Amino acid sequence: MGAARWSRRSLTGPEAHLARGAFPLTPRPDRSYSSRPVAVDSSQQLAITISTDPWGEVEVDAFVCPTNSEGRMTHYPASKIRDLAGPQVEAQVRAHTPLAVGAALVTPGGAMKARNIIHVPNTDKPGGKVQVEDVLRATAAVIVAADTKGFHSLAIPLMGAFERGIPAEEAARAIHSELRSYRGGRALSVLLMAKDADEVEVFELAIEGNG
Repeated sequence: MGAARWSRRSLTGPEAHLARGAFPLTPRPDRSYSSRPVAVDSSQQLAITISTDPWGEVEVDAFVCPTNSEGRMTHYPASKIRDLAGPQVEAQVRAHTPLAVGAALVTPGGAMKARNIIHVPNTDKPGGKVQVEDVLRATAAVIVAADTKGFHSLAIPLMGAFERGIPAEEAARAIHSELRSYRGGRALSVLLMAKDADEVEVFELAIEGNG
């Protein structure tokens, strides 16, 4: 199964994003979250849920992988997705580089339970600087790819908030606000993948702020 590419403007072209390093989060012992998803936002067309489930075990039509225009899956969260899906996924992406910020590249999900992976660049190079607009464009590309492919369910990790990125709160708000613009022809279920209690909180704050 080959890769398929969409751009927000032309529905052709690639996508990539970079998230380097790890967001400096401090675990809160007084807060705990079940691995079961917690519904937080919904409409007739869109249901948004915060989930702390293991990424490799999430059964969705597509898992979103923020990457860079070179398609190098060397930085978190792309590196984690490569480890879970298998190294062949990176090779499939690299075959379609360079990828433009604001486009999307769909590959099979490999060893993950997600059936596909939507690769969206939000920076030009691994470790490159990320702006709010890059996260907005990457999320918009996810929506276009999902609508074009007929996907009904997505899993999206926090993107753009690592090392040279933007604050986690701004990244989560950008992802959520762009998702709320979805006006596709079918109902869409989205899991916002939080790796710990702090990421749950930033997604919650984004939903409250954008509500």
